[in-house]
Amino acid sequence: MSVMEVSRRKAITLVAVLAIAVSAVWYVADKNGGSLDFSDTEVRVVVSASMDGEPRSGYDIESIPVGSMVFIRHGGSDSFYSSLEVGDVLTFHYKNPATREDMVVTHRIIAISSGPSGYIYTMAGDAIVDRSPSSPSTQTVTSASGDIIGKVTGVSPTLGSLVEVFSTFAGKVLLVVIPCSILAVSGIWDIVKTRRGKGSDGVRGSIEGDKEE
Repeated sequence: MSVMEVSRRKAITLVAVLAIAVSAVWYVADKNGGSLDFSDTEVRVVVSASMDGEPRSGYDIESIPVGSMVFIRHGGSDSFYSSLEVGDVLTFHYKNPATREDMVVTHRIIAISSGPSGYIYTMAGDAIVDRSPSSPSTQTVTSASGDIIGKVTGVSPTLGSLVEVFSTFAGKVLLVVIPCSILAVSGIWDIVKTRRGKGSDGVRGSIEGDKEE
């Protein structure tokens, strides 16, 4: 193999790796509200189907299929709470009134009102049939409670699926086996090429020596 051919292959490989890296960064940044600043963002995987209803067209977040990864932009400032609108999706801490279980819920704002201590947001999942503000299936969270984690800015079923796969035992094994297998095959291939090269040199030297005699 000529030096030029090796250089060309390396260049193609480098371009492919860069293209994949740029595409991955662009994809994740797009789900993060078009920003590469992740200092005020966290990600979670949605494990219930409460937001897996009919897509709500016209909203930034139309639906959240179960198992999706969501990008959550942290809130807390007055400007954050005043900017929220009906249709936005929030992630918040919530205590189930029946079981008293502490939960983290991701639901959509269906109503906003003002109270003495700030804003009052009525939340409901897209899959809930009765989405009226008075429905027992809704939740109420306020800007003063400190329970709001943030606003969902992006949804990725693909990344959520990858997290689910690699969180299993088989997935963790693959994370170790695949890179090790690639390294092993690469090492064996290098050894084979080296031995072939030495063998060719030996045969050529022998033939040339016979000719000289």
